[in-house]
Amino acid sequence: MKPPVKSNTWLADLIEVYNDLGGIASYEDVYRLARERRVARGASWTSEATASIRRTVEDHAESSANFRGRSVFYSVNGHGRGVWGLMPEYLRSRADEPEVQRSAYLEGIEGIIQEQLYLERSRDPRLVEARKIKDDYTCQACSFRLMVSPAKYIIDVHHLNPIGSLAGTISTSLDDLVCLCPNCHRIAHTGHNVPLTLKDIRRCLEKAQA
Repeated sequence: MKPPVKSNTWLADLIEVYNDLGGIASYEDVYRLARERRVARGASWTSEATASIRRTVEDHAESSANFRGRSVFYSVNGHGRGVWGLMPEYLRSRADEPEVQRSAYLEGIEGIIQEQLYLERSRDPRLVEARKIKDDYTCQACSFRLMVSPAKYIIDVHHLNPIGSLAGTISTSLDDLVCLCPNCHRIAHTGHNVPLTLKDIRRCLEKAQA
């Protein structure tokens, strides 16, 4: 059984952030989501925040020289690469997630601005889960598929048209989303102004393997 984690701490926030990112993520993606999460609930975000994130992750990874006795994270590509994953016991179980109807869910409203302590774009979790089901939790660029615990997969849902740059709300259809593994998702966002297409991602992978 995993030991309890004190709420409203960096560790608690990061466990939630990594879960939101599919269980595996680069520091750059974690910084962005962690900032949104902490600012939304009125927690501090200073120039030292990114260092605090790195320290918290490495303090809770057995392979780190800074390990302090609670194994929460593991290095995915080796130290210095900045990609970490959550240990399986800290991944959300299906019971912890909102119940999702498995019937066809083809369209949802996304990008609604919610006023808390900070304005953030909301996403439609039902639509995201429907895309995962449709793609069988499989990356549509490289065919990666990994179940890390019963009914829990390492997979992201990528918005072909990023909602962060929208001026208002939009109606997003199932075809506006696609499942990508964390690596291919990162590749997708290496485009300068718009995400790379599936064809571009596959071309990058082929080039890397050549």
